Amino acid sequence: MENFLLWSLCLLAVAGLLLRPWQLPEALWTGIAALLVVVLGLESWGAAWHAIVSGREVYLFLLGMMILSEVARQEKLFDWLAAAAMRHARGSGRRLFLIIFGVAIVTTAFLSNDATIILLTPPVIAVAAKAEIDPFPALLACAFVANAASFVLPISNPANLVIYGGAPPSLIPWLGRFLMPSCVAIGVSFMALYAMVRHAIDARFASSEVLPSLDPVARLTAWALLGVSIALTIVSFLHGSLGWATAIGGAGLGVMVTLLRRASPIPALREISWSVFPLVASLFVLVSAVEQTGIIRHLGDLILSFGHGRAAVLVSGFGLAMLSNLINNLPSGLLAAQLAPDHATHGGSLQDALLIGVDLGPNLTLSGSLATVLWLIILRKHDLDMRYGRFMRYGVVLTLPALAAALLVL
Repeated sequence: MENFLLWSLCLLAVAGLLLRPWQLPEALWTGIAALLVVVLGLESWGAAWHAIVSGREVYLFLLGMMILSEVARQEKLFDWLAAAAMRHARGSGRRLFLIIFGVAIVTTAFLSNDATIILLTPPVIAVAAKAEIDPFPALLACAFVANAASFVLPISNPANLVIYGGAPPSLIPWLGRFLMPSCVAIGVSFMALYAMVRHAIDARFASSEVLPSLDPVARLTAWALLGVSIALTIVSFLHGSLGWATAIGGAGLGVMVTLLRRASPIPALREISWSVFPLVASLFVLVSAVEQTGIIRHLGDLILSFGHGRAAVLVSGFGLAMLSNLINNLPSGLLAAQLAPDHATHGGSLQDALLIGVDLGPNLTLSGSLATVLWLIILRKHDLDMRYGRFMRYGVVLTLPALAAALLVL
């Protein structure tokens, strides 16, 4: 009975997250589910608090990225980026799509998949409006690349921090394990998406876009953003705390720009999506309760029953991918963190398969990853809508072959 109640509450959280009944905030539904888990005695208050605190690296990482995004928006760097993309596309919708896809890869690799969504989605919407073209092919590129490229580097996905308890492998070992699978996943995803949207992007638009001028503070902000991305790469190389590094970098840049502009920080702070933090915290509570049902042990036994060959790698990767699409990749990343030590003793490729399943697998559905949830929230703010079924049609075609190919080259 308790397990039935728990899974019902998890279903409530996911349904509320996606459907947003009565237009109420997404975090409200996950928060209600997490609160009921404790109130109904499915988890103790102490265990719930421990689960919330365990996500501090992720909270810090998200906070830093959102501050960086808001500073860039206020300094009109998004407007400059949109104009630059239109100018280099030279009136070709197909070339514009390729530019956005490439920028999304770089942004995801060096600033995380959530940064790709937060930083690129608004200018992509602005570009499509100016060019008077369908925005969804480029928006889909942002959404799918955000996960497909999210294991190029340790900093490319907050879920990487979750799986490794805030301390992922340093840069060189990481590249040795994940660079080739990442390239394969990105390549397969591109070919599949391009085939599906090739007619929609075959459009022409006026290309007389003039780059807006950036004042000295805006130019300094742009260089500072580049410096932060380099600093985060160095922190990753040195195996440091990415959460604290991102938060300090974001806060530092925010303070610098506020002082230079002699402006109040309140307007920028109001624009940050603060509801993301209770949303993520409540997901940590729910997965902590799920752990107590013994599902981790059963999953581990099932996967390890396949041995440590190719079949076990595929089962590990696809199993975590399906779980991520059911309960979101941050909770499934927490589950994978519990499975990872056992997998490490049975072959490193099994542990790597778990991470790829958590990072790439969520491309299947709108509920799969925090990045896609953020993407959906931004679309709703701009009066754009993406239906679950429509996204999943793309997700099935892109994700299943990309996931299989990435796992097979481990």
